[in-house]
Amino acid sequence: MKITIEHNGKTYEFNGGVQAYIFDVGTLNGVPEEKLLEYIEFVYWLYIKDDRPTPLGYLADYIAENWDKGVMYLDKWTILEEFYDSLN
Repeated sequence: MKITIEHNGKTYEFNGGVQAYIFDVGTLNGVPEEKLLEYIEFVYWLYIKDDRPTPLGYLADYIAENWDKGVMYLDKWTILEEFYDSLN
């Protein structure tokens, strides 16, 4: 399956709905367009590596909200721990 999204005059292709969903959340949260693909890859990687039943929408929101704070440079487990703490 291939999903194609046209956004701001650019075409993006994804191999599945999860990446397309993360794209949508990123755009709604104002992730800069030049960082969208990096953001999608990062959130998707966290999502598939987490051994808990990750609430993807909340995770994508959390990463988008903390993107400018350099969340992508933290250790994966630190990010997930802080994310789950933020849900409580």
